[in-house]
Amino acid sequence: MTVRLNGGVQLMNWFSVAAELQRDWRNDVEGFGALLAKHLPSYQNIIGSYVGAQKEFSK
Repeated sequence: MTVRLNGGVQLMNWFSVAAELQRDWRNDVEGFGALLAKHLPSYQNIIGSYVGAQKEFSK
């Protein structure tokens, strides 16, 4: 691992990769929210609140 770090490799976890691929909340918010809710149960309330607000806004 030290060789990779010295070579300039940037280590990232799955959350960093998912957030980078998502870029912004206009892209498939339900799918990304489901991914976060599945793996981060404490974050599920924030996602649920956001999705609910979007549904109310779109009415």
